[in-house]
Amino acid sequence: MSERILIVRMSAMGDVVQSTPVARGLKAAMPDCHLTWLVQRPFAPLLEHNPHIDETLDIPMRPTLVEIVMAWRQLKARDFTITIDLQCLLKSAIATWASGAPRRIGKQEAREAALFAYNELSPERWDQQYISQRYLEQCQALGVSRDDFVPELFLTEDDFGPVDRLWEEQTLADHRPVVVMIPFSAEPRREWPEQYFIELADSLTSRLGARIIIPGTERERDRARALAGRMARPPIVFAGRTSVREAAALLQRADLVIGGDSGLTHMAYAVGTPVVCIIGPSPIRNGPKGPLARSIYIDDLPCRPCRPHQRCDHRRCMLEVTPAMVLAAVEDLASSTGIP
Repeated sequence: MSERILIVRMSAMGDVVQSTPVARGLKAAMPDCHLTWLVQRPFAPLLEHNPHIDETLDIPMRPTLVEIVMAWRQLKARDFTITIDLQCLLKSAIATWASGAPRRIGKQEAREAALFAYNELSPERWDQQYISQRYLEQCQALGVSRDDFVPELFLTEDDFGPVDRLWEEQTLADHRPVVVMIPFSAEPRREWPEQYFIELADSLTSRLGARIIIPGTERERDRARALAGRMARPPIVFAGRTSVREAAALLQRADLVIGGDSGLTHMAYAVGTPVVCIIGPSPIRNGPKGPLARSIYIDDLPCRPCRPHQRCDHRRCMLEVTPAMVLAAVEDLASSTGIP
């Protein structure tokens, strides 16, 4: 009998993207398995059209009691044989336990009392090149390799509508490099100083004639406009004008993406766009790796990685990564990839 496998990775955007190699790896190891993914509704579009996923179950961000009962019934009805909790927090552990799978795989560093849900644990280790390998390691007992770790998103022509219109409106197909800058993050401590983004944008527009785009959510639109107003050549503010999948299409169409450890930066890596990632308080393994990626960080900081709610009075990890360092990484990436 083929295995019926549930992947539990409910949030957030960057984490769901980073987890996608698990579906690919499981299908490679067990082609006949039936693979279901449990995710919170805002992030479900990231999994659409993924050929390795047979079914997606989505739940609201803040489900009601009725919705929780319905989700529990959906999980029980599918007779899962294996559940893999890639999140290992209390909410994902409850879903893992509720699945009723005989094998429930978590990791040793699970938080929020999540360990109750698992009967198999993946040991903690820190030698990964990229964070996706941590998720793949949870599946090694199932024959999954951790070496194929680059995340992936599957876009369709329908996702490019607003992007095509933007390119036409702004005459962006004129051979000047289009650079997407991602200055915002769900975690403010991961944000590079805005003044640094201004200096970098001014350098890119003056040296390369680059066109700059600032994406983001609708809530970030005012911040994006304020930031744009301080740049020598105002960029195109596209914050709040795309869905999740349209944002991925925008990133794929760009020549280069520069940002911190945020969901959009990892989406750019997943769609194959050259990316420079500025790593601050996150573990070094969070930075994208490969011929199309450069991760910039200050080495040998004893306080990295920051723990949740850890207080920081110096922010050296961000303040000491200068615009000149990022510009050097951009130039290095351009010389090896042929960015215009």
